Amino acid sequence: MGPLMISLCDALKQKRRVHFYYDRKERVGEPQCCGLSKKGKEAVRMHLVKGGSRPEQLFTVSEIESMKVLDEHFTKPGPNYRREDSAMQIIYCQL
Repeated sequence: MGPLMISLCDALKQKRRVHFYYDRKERVGEPQCCGLSKKGKEAVRMHLVKGGSRPEQLFTVSEIESMKVLDEHFTKPGPNYRREDSAMQIIYCQL
C-alpha cells in the first residue's frame, strides 16, 4: 500500500473529508472504500461533496494530486454506498 492510500484509509477510519485535484478539477470527497481495482490499480470510492458530476466516483489513487485530509468530519456513508464494492478485487478499508 502506497503512502497516499494509507492516508486515505486513515481519513476513512476517522470519517474525515479530503480535498484533492483529479483531472485538473478541485474536489472534496468522503472516502467510502479503498482497495485494489479490478484493473489492478489502487483506487478509492468517494462520495463527492464538491467537484464532480456523479456523487459516488471511483478514483485511481496514482492520479490524485495535492490531497489534504481536512478537519471536517462526515457521519454516514453516501446515499449510494454499498459494502464490498464490486469494482474492487481487494479491499483495504471500507465504511
